[in-house]
Amino acid sequence: MRLLSFLLGSILLMGSCQRVPVTNRRQFNLIPDGVMRGVGKTSYTSMLREAKVEKRGKGKEVLDKVGRRIARVAHQPKYDWTFSLLDEDAINAWALPGGYIAFYSGILPVLKNEAGMAFVMGHEVAHATARHGSERLSQQGALLGGLAGLEMYMANATDLKPAQRRAILGALGVGGTLGIILPFSRKHESEADVIGMMYMAEAGYPPEESRRVWDRMSRAGGDGPPVFLSTHPSHERRKENLTKWMPQAKKKHARHKRAGSDPLETIFGR
Repeated sequence: MRLLSFLLGSILLMGSCQRVPVTNRRQFNLIPDGVMRGVGKTSYTSMLREAKVEKRGKGKEVLDKVGRRIARVAHQPKYDWTFSLLDEDAINAWALPGGYIAFYSGILPVLKNEAGMAFVMGHEVAHATARHGSERLSQQGALLGGLAGLEMYMANATDLKPAQRRAILGALGVGGTLGIILPFSRKHESEADVIGMMYMAEAGYPPEESRRVWDRMSRAGGDGPPVFLSTHPSHERRKENLTKWMPQAKKKHARHKRAGSDPLETIFGR
């Protein structure tokens, strides 16, 4: 594991480092944003072609409204913000690089209200603005490059048999996945929660609803895989993380509260 860390550390030092919005975390990112936006647009068009897209209705109307508000505070004018509602029972939403976002209709009752939608919308917008997709690709490329270099080194080591080389590479591959890729994926999810909560607060939605969304998600989703092997943190861990950042979000919301309809009004009940 130390050898893998050394190889990856050398690669990361030569890579491109940027700052993530809100959290200010330094991230390793080798892929230009323009390239990822093109990939996102092409993939989104392809995926929607296979889906049943809802063109009208209350859910679609609120999705567009919330999406525009959140995108406005995300400050990414180059992104082609697009919001689609897909007619499917899955309790899920996703985002592609460049601002291409989709919600499944099955998540609406769990979101329950406009503020709940604003939190999940903020979460998905955050994945795009924090460029989590290209960061994951950069990490995976660095991991594969490190393993390839190690394999070349071991091929010249006369005291290692082929079976031993395969065992070492296999162990390092698992170590890289559990020690680097999955933790970064969980970090991305937690980070998107925080950024999303800040976005919803700045757009005028009460950030306290973010915790309630995870309460409802927990009741709707049942037991998940162990946190150690999951790409998503547990619901309780996510709520703890949001609680830590809540004072800052409340201050932001106090400065940006909107007059008008109550964003907690139930609109997606079964």
